Amino acid sequence: MKADYTQLLIEVQKKANIVVRNISDITFLKVEIETETTNIIGFNTLRRLFGFLEKTKPSIKTLNTLAAYIGFSSFYKYQNHQINYDEWYFQQNLKRIQLSKKITADDVISINSSLLNDSNIIYLAYFLSFQIQENNLQILDFIFKNVNFKSITNTNFHKFSTIISSTLLSVSEKKALLIYEKLINYDVFKNNAPLLYIDYTNLNGRYGKILNIVEKFNNNPSDLFFLQLMKSYVNYYITGIGLSVLDIKKPKEFETFHIVLRGRFYGYCILKNARLDSNLKKEIHQICKNVRVNKFLQEIVPALIIKERYAFLEELIDLYYEDLFESDRWDHVTSTAIYLIALANINYTNNNIKSAISSLELVELDKIELGYENYITLFYYLTKLKISFSEKNKLENIKVFLSIKKIVKITGFKKFITESKKYLLK
Repeated sequence: MKADYTQLLIEVQKKANIVVRNISDITFLKVEIETETTNIIGFNTLRRLFGFLEKTKPSIKTLNTLAAYIGFSSFYKYQNHQINYDEWYFQQNLKRIQLSKKITADDVISINSSLLNDSNIIYLAYFLSFQIQENNLQILDFIFKNVNFKSITNTNFHKFSTIISSTLLSVSEKKALLIYEKLINYDVFKNNAPLLYIDYTNLNGRYGKILNIVEKFNNNPSDLFFLQLMKSYVNYYITGIGLSVLDIKKPKEFETFHIVLRGRFYGYCILKNARLDSNLKKEIHQICKNVRVNKFLQEIVPALIIKERYAFLEELIDLYYEDLFESDRWDHVTSTAIYLIALANINYTNNNIKSAISSLELVELDKIELGYENYITLFYYLTKLKISFSEKNKLENIKVFLSIKKIVKITGFKKFITESKKYLLK
């Protein structure tokens, strides 16, 4: 923590879910603080604190009120807790819990304080990974039941999910499934482990069983809709049953669902239908005008590639090129890989092989999120196979097909073998 009260002002803004930029923000913050604490804080005091008037040193009464707003009994108590902002001290505290093999209510208070700095969630994830490996269900249950995760950003929750889920993959399936059953009723676990870390590699195995556990203990419309759509992937890519046996409709809550989930539904519609309906295209275009396109199209684009709907794919890429290649998140490499593969397919179908090769060369397979890695790599190799077919490069053609077979053996995504056979050189 800084030596002054700067961090305190940051925490106050985080609690109020605003960034103070103008006088109306000051007015809003004054009402928020007084409502929450029942203490009075001066309008001009807040103006001075946030630089709208010449700054003076705030009184301890003011600092106590601000500290009370973010949950501390006094500014002194707040300062004492700030040691937990230091990553090293937080790691030491976690190590003490680990060595003692037990956790107390005081430990939870310490962890909650530390998570005000949301980057500390990564250290907590590695601590929980150790508990998973040790099968310490008591500590795992205690943490997910009592720790406050509200200050954690989506980006860091994504990292948390990857660490926890990959650790659960490293233990025996029996042990992992028991842990999932134990923790699945905690929303923070359910939403940020099995539902955030989508494991395409094990969709036909362990992850499929995990999704069955989620379904068993769940009545959330969004979650159940997601589970239906994941079953459609199994039918289409793995079992070969096709999607005619499924008739997934939009739930009444559809418009409130996460944009990636809504995009997954349209991907399902593309996979299911023999042709690309004009009304479906219009609907996708309409939604693209009002959402983050790079998230919405994340599941639509692969569906267009596997169904070889190149004209509509090109239309979307041309219209939303800049939006698709946004890079403001740590996980942008995954979505970027999808859209680069899409570009390569468009160039392939336009007989611009040189550009297709250039697009594929930009794909960073080793940086793709673990759960998506094999899934996206299959699209990558299928595209390379098309290029080698076009160039009549038999040696490369065989090499790429063998790479596809290897990944299909791991994932069970037999659809890619079927598609590959169209591009094998005799």
